[in-house]
Amino acid sequence: MGITRWAAIAVTSLMGLANLGLLASSHLALKILGPVLAVAAVASVVGLLTKRPWGTRAVIAVGAANLIAAIAGALAGVNGWPVGLVLSGLAIVLAAVSNPGSRRAVTS
Repeated sequence: MGITRWAAIAVTSLMGLANLGLLASSHLALKILGPVLAVAAVASVVGLLTKRPWGTRAVIAVGAANLIAAIAGALAGVNGWPVGLVLSGLAIVLAAVSNPGSRRAVTS
């Protein structure tokens, strides 16, 4: 495994842990969304660790969902959105870069 794959695993794991912290939120929607995103992050990390074909796409999808949640949190004035924004962006970029075999050559 390359260093970018391990970095994607580490960042996605941190993102899942940060989502568990939303259980202490006063917003009901965040209390529900946080654990759901945390479980999705665990599943995507397992997929990336075991080199499943869906692992990279799962990390990118969870990162995108977290990115949308962070932007919504910024608009709603929820604390902690910058951390979610950075971790989500890093997870997406690192997962995309870590899987060069999924890129297809452009042919004319």
